Amino acid sequence: MINPEKIRSAQFVDSYYPLVDGVILAVHNYAELMNRKSYSCVVCPRYYQSFDDSSLGYEVFRTGSLRMPITEYALPTPKLDSKIKTLLQNRYLDIFHAHSPFTEGTFASAYAKKLGIPCVATFHSKYYDDVINITGSKALAKIVTAKIVRFYNTVDSVWTVSDGAADVLRSYGYHGDITIMKNGTTYTMPEDPDALRKKAAETFMVPTDKKILLYVGQQRWHKNLKLVLDTFRLLCDRDSDYRLLMIGDGYDEKAIKEYADSLRFPEGYVRFLGRINDRSLLSGMYLLSDLFFFPSMYDTSGLVVREAASLGVPTLFTDGSTASEAIVKDVSGFTADENKVSMFREILRIFSTPGLLQKVGEGARKEIATTWEEIVPDVMDKYAQVIEQYRFKHKDSSSKLSE
Repeated sequence: MINPEKIRSAQFVDSYYPLVDGVILAVHNYAELMNRKSYSCVVCPRYYQSFDDSSLGYEVFRTGSLRMPITEYALPTPKLDSKIKTLLQNRYLDIFHAHSPFTEGTFASAYAKKLGIPCVATFHSKYYDDVINITGSKALAKIVTAKIVRFYNTVDSVWTVSDGAADVLRSYGYHGDITIMKNGTTYTMPEDPDALRKKAAETFMVPTDKKILLYVGQQRWHKNLKLVLDTFRLLCDRDSDYRLLMIGDGYDEKAIKEYADSLRFPEGYVRFLGRINDRSLLSGMYLLSDLFFFPSMYDTSGLVVREAASLGVPTLFTDGSTASEAIVKDVSGFTADENKVSMFREILRIFSTPGLLQKVGEGARKEIATTWEEIVPDVMDKYAQVIEQYRFKHKDSSSKLSE
């Protein structure tokens, strides 16, 4: 039998710190906890000149990259990097885990075969939507998703972060088995939430006597941020006690701010606070808020939703969104149809129903705030199963991992 605690893995991801998104945070938490618990894990992203990887507390093997002209990302080139191949070969790794179906992922799948070890791949994002958002071309999006399906057919085990994400991958044309491995959160309810709440309020001058709506995430149109702003415009027309806090950055940030300006909100009603890297301050911002507003139809499993839930803040989702699949309405979250009037009416209902926010916030904390400490052991157990199946399939009876 394979001992999961002795499994050595490499995580492959196209982009990494100092950029931040849900996939990067997931990989970081995998690596941090695997190494903290005596597992061995390295991360293999593209090279980024200005970031100090030693600050992460685990090994990072960067590969070369080429800058992409349209996006903020760069194209990793691991196949051209002989150094990364040598580093990986010398580590005697047991399994590769690809978190992208593109260059890092295809390299991981191919090089795992050369080394005679299995490769797991997680489907994180709605790539068809990504291509549409970047290029506007449905034809190109279909070509890319067909290539993505071919990639997932090359690996030994396919994972997704939610049932909805699995449905998306199947809609692309993938017909193989899928394992659901959900994301977690590092946030837990602090011993003194009032102190964090007070510090955040003072730092960002947030009024504590208002009805606070919060969005945390990338500032991108495909997160449904126009709907957030349009809904809030209706709320402001109805009640002057609402405030909206927008935390995060992204390549649509300038256009989103300009749209907010065009709606002529009263001064201070909508505030764009940028990215907040200080965990205690961000925790305080969640704790200050009454309702997390996350109507995204794009996200497959929003890490920020679990962060909010861990601090007792319920989320308002778009009805039918993949991100909302884990919640029960009025028990662990809220939903409304994807239009500003429905969202507006739902928010009015939520705030006018005595005790509802507190009850559903507690339900969210109990039902959906799973920690990474709970998730990672399941990941390691699944790795052990994949390795065993791979070795049986390939008649490989040798094992350095026997108990």
